[in-house]
Amino acid sequence: MRHTDPDRLVLIALGDVQATPADRAHLASCAPCGEDLHALRQTAAMARAARPERELPMPSAAVWDRIAAETGTEEAASQVVSFDTRKRRTRRRMIVVAAAAATLGAAGTVGVTTAIRADDPVPRAVQERTVARTTLDPLASAPPAAFGEVAVVRTESGVELRLRMSGMPATDGLYQVWLYDGDATMIPLGVLSGGSAAMPVPDGVALEDYPIVDVSAQRLGQQEHGVSMLQGTLR
Repeated sequence: MRHTDPDRLVLIALGDVQATPADRAHLASCAPCGEDLHALRQTAAMARAARPERELPMPSAAVWDRIAAETGTEEAASQVVSFDTRKRRTRRRMIVVAAAAATLGAAGTVGVTTAIRADDPVPRAVQERTVARTTLDPLASAPPAAFGEVAVVRTESGVELRLRMSGMPATDGLYQVWLYDGDATMIPLGVLSGGSAAMPVPDGVALEDYPIVDVSAQRLGQQEHGVSMLQGTLR
């Protein structure tokens, strides 16, 4: 499995770039990458929480030398001279160093936190946490090789279901995603387009009451539930 590039994880954590459907699919299925992204977002959140101390002076060259030595960065610390003249490059380096320092312990974290508090503002990163996952297995109406993956993510704006499927046949209609209580009630979430989608879970819908994710084949214009193709139970 090819993992997400660490630099890209940093930019996603900061909100400098948006995760693509491929990024989301990988992060939903790869626990190490998902955990790394969560840790990076926590690092950025701690830096933003320190806003009252943003006016601290620029760290000395000795601090930068120690950070460079501990993180293996090749650029000399003395070259980091101004947030005004090298804003974009320096900000990216500071956050990459912050991500590395998260694994070095308290001593490394102190110096890095000071760097993040400098005058170049850090963009607001969306706080996300995966609260449930499942794989979707093919039912009798689907090809045996059909497969799906689901992650339910809590974001600042609400709960979102992210789904990716593969091996499904082309259809004259569409594929609809539902939450199912396993008895008689199904809640439509949205339509899959291109094999993947991210769709909000309606407010007030408890996933413990609707733990089954169902993908159905629908005729165009069909309002009621169609033919179930993939299903899985959130855990």
